Amino acid sequence: MASKIPIEIPQIEKAVNALLKHTALKKQQENDKKGTKSLFEEDDFVLAVISLKTVPDKAKVKPTPFALPHPLFGDNTEICVFTKDPQSEYKKIFEEKEVKVGKVIGVSKLRANYKPFEAKRQLCNSYDLFLADDRILPLLPKLLGKAFFKKKRQPIPISVDAKRVANEIKNALSSGYLYLGGSCIVVKIARSKFSPKQITENIAEGLANCVEKIPKKWNNIQSVHIKTSDSVALPIYNKLPEPVMRIDAKEQHKVIEEELEEVTENNKRKKVASPAATTPKKTKKNK
Repeated sequence: MASKIPIEIPQIEKAVNALLKHTALKKQQENDKKGTKSLFEEDDFVLAVISLKTVPDKAKVKPTPFALPHPLFGDNTEICVFTKDPQSEYKKIFEEKEVKVGKVIGVSKLRANYKPFEAKRQLCNSYDLFLADDRILPLLPKLLGKAFFKKKRQPIPISVDAKRVANEIKNALSSGYLYLGGSCIVVKIARSKFSPKQITENIAEGLANCVEKIPKKWNNIQSVHIKTSDSVALPIYNKLPEPVMRIDAKEQHKVIEEELEEVTENNKRKKVASPAATTPKKTKKNK
């Protein structure tokens, strides 16, 4: 696998193996403490934490998609879609196009039925993926509250046009998403259930595609770490700071003195050349 990024593949592999080992050990400690063993292997997202040198000029509510070699979501993903009113119209579109969707919620139902914090929290935990009609995206931060955004469960915007909706959902399931805003960006880039090889491939190719969407690209990347939701962050890239030019104190003092002398001389010349500095000659009046 050829690297398209300024990070050596062995460095990524080393960090991935350490992360999976740490996750497995922590899970084992939790099971020992509870005295139980999970029937199913828990799946968690592997996150890439990207620190920027400079903050983008404008934060974007709408996320930017980027390609991943191994999709984060499969055919059995439980999907909830937020739509314009009436929601029945969009339910019909999904049924006609044979698009598998767990729940469709219109704006009015979202506003009326999910106003309490507990209702929003339960909704946030009930589905694997949230999608939204791109026309209502600006309304959702206020309607959904902090629970969704704190857990990085922001809805992904799609077009619910009948001709495009099936392909839009397919792309949403297979892509990663970048939210630009602030000096630190966190993107979901793999799953802990993936093999170490798949995680490494997603990190390498995912970062290559993701950073292309960031202003100034790799020139604006200070560091990259990988982690899960409750693990330590392991570094895989850290750009060395630019070399600082040392200025000799005596030399700096000499330069300042020369500049001051030049300013003084210029002021003297201006004063001599100024018309106000010369006394006008008196002219004799004709008798």
